[in-house]
Amino acid sequence: MTTNNSFRRHHPTGPTNGNAVRTVAILAVITIFVVLGIFVKLLPEKVSLKSYSKAACPHGQEQKWHGGHPAEDRPGSCWCGGDGYCMCTPSVAIDIVLYSKAESGSDSYSVWVVRRQDTGQLATIGGFVNVGEATESAVLREAEEETGIIIPPEQAKSAMKLIGVYSDPRRDNRRAIVSVAYALEFIPSAMTTKDGTNIPKAGDDAKEVISVPLDEIGVKYKGKDWYADHLTILLDFKEQRAKEGSVVRGGELYGDIARSTCSSIS
Repeated sequence: MTTNNSFRRHHPTGPTNGNAVRTVAILAVITIFVVLGIFVKLLPEKVSLKSYSKAACPHGQEQKWHGGHPAEDRPGSCWCGGDGYCMCTPSVAIDIVLYSKAESGSDSYSVWVVRRQDTGQLATIGGFVNVGEATESAVLREAEEETGIIIPPEQAKSAMKLIGVYSDPRRDNRRAIVSVAYALEFIPSAMTTKDGTNIPKAGDDAKEVISVPLDEIGVKYKGKDWYADHLTILLDFKEQRAKEGSVVRGGELYGDIARSTCSSIS
């Protein structure tokens, strides 16, 4: 008995070590189950999003849209929200007919247009509307980015007029695009440009900015001179501005481009 008591006195940590090992083992098992639980909880959501992505967002393979010129099936991709719901919808853009008086005191007008870097064609000023951005705000942003023109907010409402909405799927080859077209009058005496010259200059993705007499649009400048349906937008603007007589139309991408336009612009 003496020997046993002495053994226990000299080695008091034996049973304690055993308990510690068992405790660590139990905690390890609990940790593993907790981690597995979290993984299992998250896994269905990830699988769900992945399955949505494969079904509706195929990176230009499975999904197609019908349009462009000539109108045909074209590959495209879709946009997916945080909830995993994916849609193939048209992009929203704005087109700007930027015009100003040809000379001070004159009744004739000129239109400022850009020459595109990619195709070399003439085009209205414009671009895509950002998420969280109103079309009216996009007009002011694109005008500044592509021409350097700065429109004071207090003048924006009076300077900007709606031409119409252009939604024909055939209008652009890149993707289905719905464009809201605005007329924006540039008044050099009341507005300015970023460089202080009050002369619109090419910026962003435009090759150059040129001034075209409004009377020559559809007459001298027509057909394939223009990108997509921009000639139609300009001729619609020309008709809305016309006080008398009819506007000669011709050379448009399609004569029956689907659109809804205002009756006149003062």
